[in-house]
Amino acid sequence: MISETIFRENDIRGTYPEELNESVIKVIAIGIAKKCFQEDISSIVVARDGRLSGESLLTTFCDAISQYGIDVKNIGLATSPMLYFAAKKENSKSGIMITGSHNPKNYNGIKMVINDNSVSGSEILSLIKNGDVLNNSYKGNIIYSDIKEKYISEILENIETELSSLKVVIDSGNGAAGFIAPELFKRMGCNVIELYSEVDGNFPNHHPDPGKLENLKDIISEVKDKNADIGFAFDGDGDRVGLITNSGDMIFPDKQMMLFSKDILNNKKGSIVFDVKCSNHLSNLIIKNGGTPIMAPTGHFHIKKAIKKNKALLGGEMSGHIFFNDKWYGFDDGPYAAVRAAEILAKSNRSISDIFEDFPESFSTPELNITVTDENKFEIIDRFMANANIGGDKILIDGLRVNFNDGWGLLRASNTTPKLVLRFEGDTKETMNRIQNEFISELSRICPDIDINLD
Repeated sequence: MISETIFRENDIRGTYPEELNESVIKVIAIGIAKKCFQEDISSIVVARDGRLSGESLLTTFCDAISQYGIDVKNIGLATSPMLYFAAKKENSKSGIMITGSHNPKNYNGIKMVINDNSVSGSEILSLIKNGDVLNNSYKGNIIYSDIKEKYISEILENIETELSSLKVVIDSGNGAAGFIAPELFKRMGCNVIELYSEVDGNFPNHHPDPGKLENLKDIISEVKDKNADIGFAFDGDGDRVGLITNSGDMIFPDKQMMLFSKDILNNKKGSIVFDVKCSNHLSNLIIKNGGTPIMAPTGHFHIKKAIKKNKALLGGEMSGHIFFNDKWYGFDDGPYAAVRAAEILAKSNRSISDIFEDFPESFSTPELNITVTDENKFEIIDRFMANANIGGDKILIDGLRVNFNDGWGLLRASNTTPKLVLRFEGDTKETMNRIQNEFISELSRICPDIDINLD
């Protein structure tokens, strides 16, 4: 019996082996094969991150989907961006990534691109359940390939600025980025100080989630101790990046987006996409620099769709996914985003701390979470949206975001974990706290059964 809760809006994700295992992935392969046939796709690229269950799940998946006549190019251990890159290079523009991303080590999952479009887990579930029978009269070929050098070489060609003056700390968190990011920066000529580059699915040093400050203690300390120019921390599959300044400050991704937006809009004008968790200052900066701001629901599935629909130059999420589409391929790529930040720094003749001081300052919380269940999180949000008595300008594209003249607040359901997600920002600390207290008070009134412990 398959747990339907693993089929998410953005991808497929669950605990191994309880929810996602070799038997389940064979059934998932049927749904993906049906999607391939719908799109007239006969070959795909596949890869895995460094999860302990990844190799077994990847081998099982390759064998299962090849049974339906689909050719498979297995690139083995890789980051999600490397898989997306490999898919872009194929005529089919299709790839399957087996990854648990930043979830705990007992999780694994699947991210999917078919015919150059992201595919949701919920669509695969509907295809599994539709009753269609697949023809498996012949077996597809499985070949093994290595795209690491091609990926590094193309980034080297893409960057026009000399980076050899920079001292860079890279914390791969024992995730798949350790397989690529340190070598990439060394090839750029940087003085690279490595933390936790060995790929180890036990994540023995810290959890591979750069969105949480507790996971950045070591890189912050190393940047300061070694007088480094900048630091980059990556998540488990390398599609997200955390940025640490020379003075040891963590820069929230929406502020990173301000840096990238200003740099890109200086050369060409167009749209920039960001998710509902991002600062109002980002939208204002985009307008000020001649761009068009577009807010989208959270999740790489939604951001990629909005980038494609609007031919946007850049996309980004508060979680640290950055999608360059000005002269890169429009997928979320942590190491490439890090290189672009390093390039801006190298061109400036200033410290990265000084550069970020140019951007507007506000008081904001990090992403806050309330633990609920996968079964009730969306129902809670629906109740809150219908009953919350909060003034201001309401945005309903993904939970409830309310913009005020002096700040904003957000409550939405996580796409990947059994949690509610909250974020608050104000022109002053008092304003930020006022908005947060108003949201929490309304949530307590509407859903008194929830244990509201913010983490």
